[in-house]
Amino acid sequence: MPRVGLRLGRSQEAELKDLYQSAKARKDLDMCLRIQGLLLVHRGNTEIMAADMIGVGRRTLQDWIRRYRQRGISGLVKGPYRGGRSRLTEEQKEELSRIIAAGPEKAGFDTGVWIAPMVVKLVKDLYGVSYSASQTGRILHALRFSLQYPTRKPSKADEKAEEQWRAEELPAIKKSPARERCAAVPR
Repeated sequence: MPRVGLRLGRSQEAELKDLYQSAKARKDLDMCLRIQGLLLVHRGNTEIMAADMIGVGRRTLQDWIRRYRQRGISGLVKGPYRGGRSRLTEEQKEELSRIIAAGPEKAGFDTGVWIAPMVVKLVKDLYGVSYSASQTGRILHALRFSLQYPTRKPSKADEKAEEQWRAEELPAIKKSPARERCAAVPR
């Protein structure tokens, strides 16, 4: 059964108080919260009471205590979380990178631009691995591909016709009263 509560020596308590002050000065509120939780439990509050006082769950506070016991202050520091192991091997990622670089037409799609659902389908079909569109985006980012947005201009736009419309018809539309423009809407 895990140990309940937390007993700190004077030097440990002083170290936590100093760290709290420096975290407060840096506006590192997460670290301040962790230290407050540890000190509350050390001062005799139950884990449930201490967790309620600082607004976290009991299990969260217990995790902080466990990490502090195991690794000291470094156990309280928020760090980059590695996440789970990738379901694609490095070889599969390299192959996917080559396929993406070659373009969607070479992969059997009828469009010239990759979109996330297409890549999700490609990964599922080739490797039998299901990813969400957002996770697929993160994988592509790690493979050094960036998100590209289509231009707003239609490819078959007639620039002369657009300019003429802006010069002649748009001002007339703007000058006419709203009732005339919306004559089909009865009052």
